[in-house]
Amino acid sequence: MLRAMRDGTKGGFLKYILLGFMAMAVGGLVLTDVGGFFRGGLGTNVVAKGKGIEIGIQEFDRTVRRVLARQGLAPSEAYRMGLIDQALRNEIQTRILAKEAQKIGIYANDTVVAQEIGRLSESLSIEGMTKSEALRTTLRSQGITEDEFVTALRNEISVTILTQAIATNARELPLEQAKALYQFQNEARDFEGIVLTHASVSDVEQPSEENLQKFYEARKIEFAIPEQRSITLATLKSDMVAKNVSITDEEAKAYYDQNIITYSKPERRTLEQAILKDQASAQEILNRIQDKNVSFEQAVEDVTESKDGYLGENAFGKDSLIEAVSEQVFAAEKGSFVGPVETPLGWNIVLVKDIIEPQVTPFEEVKRSIKDNLLNDRLADELIEAANTLDDQLASGEPLETLVSELGLTTESFSKITVSGTTLDGTDRLKGYEGDKAKILEAAFDYDIGESTPVMEMADGRFVVARIDEIVPLSYKPFEEVRSQIQNDWINEQKRLSNQLRASQMLQSIQGGMSLADAAKEAGSRIQTFTKLNRAEAKNPMTLPNIRQVFSAAQGETIQLNNNDGIIIGQVKNITLPDVEKSSDKIAELREQNSEYLAQEYLGQYLTALLNEYKVQINAALLQQVYGETPTS
Repeated sequence: MLRAMRDGTKGGFLKYILLGFMAMAVGGLVLTDVGGFFRGGLGTNVVAKGKGIEIGIQEFDRTVRRVLARQGLAPSEAYRMGLIDQALRNEIQTRILAKEAQKIGIYANDTVVAQEIGRLSESLSIEGMTKSEALRTTLRSQGITEDEFVTALRNEISVTILTQAIATNARELPLEQAKALYQFQNEARDFEGIVLTHASVSDVEQPSEENLQKFYEARKIEFAIPEQRSITLATLKSDMVAKNVSITDEEAKAYYDQNIITYSKPERRTLEQAILKDQASAQEILNRIQDKNVSFEQAVEDVTESKDGYLGENAFGKDSLIEAVSEQVFAAEKGSFVGPVETPLGWNIVLVKDIIEPQVTPFEEVKRSIKDNLLNDRLADELIEAANTLDDQLASGEPLETLVSELGLTTESFSKITVSGTTLDGTDRLKGYEGDKAKILEAAFDYDIGESTPVMEMADGRFVVARIDEIVPLSYKPFEEVRSQIQNDWINEQKRLSNQLRASQMLQSIQGGMSLADAAKEAGSRIQTFTKLNRAEAKNPMTLPNIRQVFSAAQGETIQLNNNDGIIIGQVKNITLPDVEKSSDKIAELREQNSEYLAQEYLGQYLTALLNEYKVQINAALLQQVYGETPTS
């Protein structure tokens, strides 16, 4: 299983996620699961598939593990938390949006991409390195080529432009709805109630010894001393096998030749262009440029009285243009005009200013990056091979001490830890394994004294095996040791039950016609008044759940509020709504805030429609197989 997860395509989706912030850096786009996915019916190595979209498990797994390692999170733990499923869904949505952006001609030109790279490089700056060197170093450490990075960044920018365009069409919350929402959020209520605390009950008899014994047995689990285990962890790290790994120039050159398309740039053309609303304006601009010898930009301004339609000068590949324009542009000669051509964006006119011949990055420029990537891959394979060997030898009965000596493993001992990884006094003994703690403990508490667990892969790439050295079984604090606590708890429980009974009787009396004042007098208590309560703030002794009950009750209705300290019997006396005519500024602010929610709703509806069109299927069984159980070999 470990080797299978490392094999397959070297490229792959999500590979461009850089240090966990790349997607957030470009436009702040966050996608959420809007549904519309289907399950089952895919090949054994395909984790998601739809119209024009296919994602293999190997490419998905490589990147997931790389990203999770930076977060200190094990893949199995991420799966249990739903993060693996969400990462796949987000990637599917991003791919679909990128296709749609390309379909309607949204394209991030080289200038925009260069500016974004500059901004990202600034955040990666390392003392003693230029921004370019810092970026290249980071890309090498992540196993990402510069071309892959640029392509991914361009796609991210295009997707952001598309989603922002959709969001701008979101309408404001209607005024009447905004007023109603403002009144709901700012409603105030006055409440009068009789507070009956459990502690105020005084007529409770002392328990008998038999009562206490039964109470102890019923709550015995609360006095449990959890099972404890002493374990030894042996660790296999990449530097222990590094001496066996190297990459020659010949191997790097062979990889370069096999993947030459990665290091090649097809023919590009430098274009000056404009997009106009109608054919007549486009033709008039074209005529002005050709007949009156004015600049492209000036002609657009003369005809439209604005420069908005002028797109400037940029270099494009054939696949970066709308098909209707692309075919004509790449068939034209240098210096010639194309158009007007109608596209979904309007009427295009284009000047072909230059033709940039196909380019191939020389091997020497990328040799270092290739060797680093191949070395990382081979080192990972070598480490997995060593882990598999260790696993097999342990299964055949080899003592852990022997293997520690032979393989140069490091060891660490942990004495008397509970299933949560702490000692009885609460000291966390597995701080150095934070992202993998649950995995280690689950395995360590599954085996008997003297046994070793299967080899486990850690989030940071290490491999660990645990041996169980000692087991202290579950036990309980004896009755005599906790007798005073049991007695105190028994009395408090009787007070609580007695208080519930008197509160129930009081509620029935008030509902039968007795006034709140008479009920308070009969109980030897007093009425407390709580003024200007709001929905979002607790007011002692009321809890937030109590507040929600108050705001759900009708004015004058008698209600019972329960909390840990006691019971409140009372009524809503007054309801105050804010004057919307005097709150126009706040209502306007509320409408603006809610337009953001509407924008997300628009985007969600758009994605739902696209998902139905692309009919993407997710292979849930494969995700379960790969991530649902902790890999052990």
